[in-house]
Amino acid sequence: MTTIQPNFIALSSDRSAVVGCHNLSSALAYSTGRLPNKVAADDVTTVSVKAYVSPTGQYYVMHGNQRMDVANASTARHYVKHGVAISTMLAACLSSLNQ
Repeated sequence: MTTIQPNFIALSSDRSAVVGCHNLSSALAYSTGRLPNKVAADDVTTVSVKAYVSPTGQYYVMHGNQRMDVANASTARHYVKHGVAISTMLAACLSSLNQ
């Protein structure tokens, strides 16, 4: 089995590490500090919902008696599978009060 060796060597922007890169653009991004920094996302509290479609074709999800309209069937399925963040549900409820 052959191992592919890096073609370029970059010094990190804080000058603490030397890294092998496979192309020039990666080496430049690493040396100038433009690489994305992966930060773990905070856990969000969600509520479980059920999806419905109205007779007019509007998709929505419900948690108890709180209704939140969604764009399409795919969005409704996503919310059923993963839940809706409490902040999102609260924002939808408050926006319905302003109307």
